[in-house]
Amino acid sequence: MIAVNNLGMQFGKRVLFQDVNLKFTPGNCYGIIGANGAGKSTLMRILSDQLSPTHGSVMQGPGERMSVLEQDHFKFDDCTVMETVLRGHSVLWDIMQEKDALYAKEDFSDEDGIRASELEEKFAELEGWNAESDAAALLSGLGIKEDKHYTLMRDMSGNEKVRVLLA
Repeated sequence: MIAVNNLGMQFGKRVLFQDVNLKFTPGNCYGIIGANGAGKSTLMRILSDQLSPTHGSVMQGPGERMSVLEQDHFKFDDCTVMETVLRGHSVLWDIMQEKDALYAKEDFSDEDGIRASELEEKFAELEGWNAESDAAALLSGLGIKEDKHYTLMRDMSGNEKVRVLLA
């Protein structure tokens, strides 16, 4: 669930929207429509925490997170399908990258060990050990066969690429 309370956004003297109150509930599908410049993209950036509103708040339910399908379908062309999906959970992805960098160090220090243990704890809390199998199940459910999970995104058809980006 996402709740929006008294949300407002303005740029200088231009008020884009004000006093917006919404509740997005699970199981429903929502669409945002409006004229060019009405603030649709700005609202989405606020909802996904990419932009701070002038006033008001956006709250998500406990343990929930929001993912955004960006409009650049070529952003991940140098990544595998699996890596692209895993990158969708940016917090988990960042933990994985930092862990890998620490464990690859030749001069692993005591401080590195402490940081690695902190990262391992966060990784476990986010169910990181299941991330790849969960991503594979998600991809398969979207019609991306297992033999393509380690294909580079640039080698996927346009239709397949959109399904991977949705995952």
